[in-house]
Amino acid sequence: MFLSALLLTAVVSCKEKGIPKPEHLISEKKMADILYDLHLSQALFERFRYNDPDSLKLDAKDIYQSVLNKYHIKDSVLTNSILYYSAYPKVYEGIYAKVIERMNMEQEEMTKQEEVKVKKNDN
Repeated sequence: MFLSALLLTAVVSCKEKGIPKPEHLISEKKMADILYDLHLSQALFERFRYNDPDSLKLDAKDIYQSVLNKYHIKDSVLTNSILYYSAYPKVYEGIYAKVIERMNMEQEEMTKQEEVKVKKNDN
């Protein structure tokens, strides 16, 4: 939910041009890594929160904060970086292309692992 609000803010701000470069701008590569982790964490949280009673102790803010802690960044640095990159849609699209590419590679790897499991069980 928090990630959705953050992304909505970014989309709305795309119309703003000429945003000054933040002092602590996150690099494009690191931004792709952070966004990947945010989306993956959000997806895992949504998938398991109803199946695991212990996960009810967490909420979306905890997941978001854990990613910020992993990268040793403040919320304001991430927000300012998202606002900056969203003002340059081609750059932001390139960042997200890296996120999607990584997700696709992870999906392919999981599919291969599942196929190996199935083949082992068939024998």
